[in-house]
Amino acid sequence: MKAVNLIPEGERKGAGGAAGRTGGAAYVLLAALGLVVVMLVAYSVTSKSLDDKKSELASIEAKATSAEAQATALAPYKAFAATKEARLTTVKSIAASRFDWAHAMHELGRTLPSNITLIGLRGTVKNGVPVENGPTVPLRSALDVPALELEGCAPSQAAIPSMLTALRQIDGVRRVTLQQSVYKSQTESAAPTTATDVPPAPGAKPAGGITECSRNFQAVVFFDPKPAPAAPAAPAAAVDPAAAAAAPTTTAVSTGGAK
Repeated sequence: MKAVNLIPEGERKGAGGAAGRTGGAAYVLLAALGLVVVMLVAYSVTSKSLDDKKSELASIEAKATSAEAQATALAPYKAFAATKEARLTTVKSIAASRFDWAHAMHELGRTLPSNITLIGLRGTVKNGVPVENGPTVPLRSALDVPALELEGCAPSQAAIPSMLTALRQIDGVRRVTLQQSVYKSQTESAAPTTATDVPPAPGAKPAGGITECSRNFQAVVFFDPKPAPAAPAAPAAAVDPAAAAAAPTTTAVSTGGAK
């Protein structure tokens, strides 16, 4: 008996027959669908990431706005602090540029030998300063710095160099200059006497006797120059009226502190 195949001839190749007839179009369709799914997933992830970034940007902008508002509210404090610092610097500069006469007088009294008598004293911070009374020593114009002009008497010429050496020990002294040292007779009697530039012979005593003040001198004590005062600092920038209105409490506190 002859076997008869009842399957149509076009379908005898099995399950792959349909694929063979379509030429692989089903696989292409599946691949396209897979690609679409991948693209949808990527779009979803990108969209979510973009939304997160937008939210983060909005949060940062809000924080920046808050920080700017806070800085504007604190601007009067900053201006007041700058004004205070500028005034403090100016006061320190002026104080540093002033000459300390009290200290100079203390140093003079500390170092001046006990056998030296001062007849006149004048202190000036620079040349050409008008001062009533006091000696005027020509060598004062040698340096335009604070100086003491001294006029006094010593028991002998030998006491003058030791006096000059002692004056150089004064704190802040730059130079000590002797203008002149001349002999002057001063008697104890009431009779008028005349001055002479010639000292008596050794062992001899002029009529009436000589006191311990027998040598007149003039000297100048020059001090180190003081720094010039700094120029006043520029005033702090004015506060924006809008910012001041936004923070009335802060402005009131700053204005009260400036008084």
